[in-house]
Amino acid sequence: MDRSNTMAPAAAAAVCTSPDGEGQENARSSILLDVRAYSAAHRDSSAACSRTSTGHAIEVTLFAAPPPALSHLSVHCPGLHLPPDDLSFAPKAIAAADDLLLLRVPVDPHGKYFHRHNDYFVYVAHPEHPKLHLLPNPSPACFGDDELAVLRRGDDAQYVVAALTIRPFTEHTFTLHLCSSMPGGEPGSWTSQLVTVEEPLRDTVCPVPDTAQRLMYHLTTKVIAIGGNKGTVGWVDLWRGILLCDVLEEAPKLRDMPLPLPAKGNWRRIHNGCPYYRRDIAVGKHKDSIRYVEMEVVQPRVVSKAIPRPEPGSYLEWLRRRECAPQLTHSFVHGSCKLTTWSMPIPVASWDDWSHECTAELGDIDLDNPGHYGLLQKLASSGDNQEAKAADLSLGCLRMVYPALSVDDDDVVFLLSKAVGRGKMGVMIAVDVRRKELQGVAELDGNKITSFKRCYIASGIPEHYNTGGTRESLKQAAEHMPKPRST
Repeated sequence: MDRSNTMAPAAAAAVCTSPDGEGQENARSSILLDVRAYSAAHRDSSAACSRTSTGHAIEVTLFAAPPPALSHLSVHCPGLHLPPDDLSFAPKAIAAADDLLLLRVPVDPHGKYFHRHNDYFVYVAHPEHPKLHLLPNPSPACFGDDELAVLRRGDDAQYVVAALTIRPFTEHTFTLHLCSSMPGGEPGSWTSQLVTVEEPLRDTVCPVPDTAQRLMYHLTTKVIAIGGNKGTVGWVDLWRGILLCDVLEEAPKLRDMPLPLPAKGNWRRIHNGCPYYRRDIAVGKHKDSIRYVEMEVVQPRVVSKAIPRPEPGSYLEWLRRRECAPQLTHSFVHGSCKLTTWSMPIPVASWDDWSHECTAELGDIDLDNPGHYGLLQKLASSGDNQEAKAADLSLGCLRMVYPALSVDDDDVVFLLSKAVGRGKMGVMIAVDVRRKELQGVAELDGNKITSFKRCYIASGIPEHYNTGGTRESLKQAAEHMPKPRST
């Protein structure tokens, strides 16, 4: 993977504005991390080194930026010779908790198709002594990226990586896979055991409608690491609920915790399509609550109507009109996006403990910051639809999806936004749902966006981790990155 000018991320931070028009350097203890890493020789004090299972030296560097700008990982491994312009071979960040990141790195050409041909690494984002640990290959077990979690073991320096896979032809029986680190931080071996759901609740609390395309009891789409002395992890089906497990217990079991009932605007969409298009769940840095957000979205659109014509005066005129296409008028219809947040206290006890926190209609949020307005106006003008370009600017003019909750124990939700119609430009926006304020806008690098998909995860970083000067570092690193091949 000799790609010193190679693996491009899905998006790179280009401009970030805060409420006062400037970036919020060092203002938060979390980041929004681009899940696709790239490779470059550019490095700083966050670089950590290890070796792959094939014996090649590998180095990981974290380029941290204040949200809503995206942070990035550099994974430099010159000994691996993989296609430099194929993002399917890009190293990927698949889980995060506190100062830990779990990475998956393809180590041969089969790694594009089979995860057993990948290495897993735990990166420790320490501000002075970052570390990189190679995990044993879990084969013959094979995990999806959404099935893995990484978390600290209590308050010490050790960690555990956990995966939950469903048993074939069963609904309530799963296999729990664990890999715990040794006292020195080096990973141990993988273990596995069967675990069952003690008391299935979700079918009673929120029955599946007959319009659902997906009827599975549970399909993990995200994992949340709660931690604590018992090592609590939640495997989340964002359509249905959470399977909670104390993974450090000698005889762990699964507890079913359904999500809040769906918002009315999503009743017809429940169990159909991608759940994280409209939903997200997270655990804050203080580990005292689980927070959940749901979006009710009506995307902006252009409506076409035929221009009415007077009644034809003769048969021949009527016939001629039938042979000609009607003239059309086109009008732009603003969309709407309502965010609703909920919280559940930790330790989790009862479904009745879900508490509604706040709701915001994004179309009602004022765009009174010149920096925000300028970037969003640029975004709205980047599409190819003339009616959308001419519309009065508001957040209702823009397509917004893939919410990501901040892990800073506040009410901020990050959203990916693009213009109506075809256009390469995209931005990340930060919305304070409780205050109903737009807190920040960050332009993404259009040359690196290959599709309108979720390309980021929220992660904590150490309180004193340096994010100062990261834009310049990101800019220097980006100079080494070619345009990726579209996929």
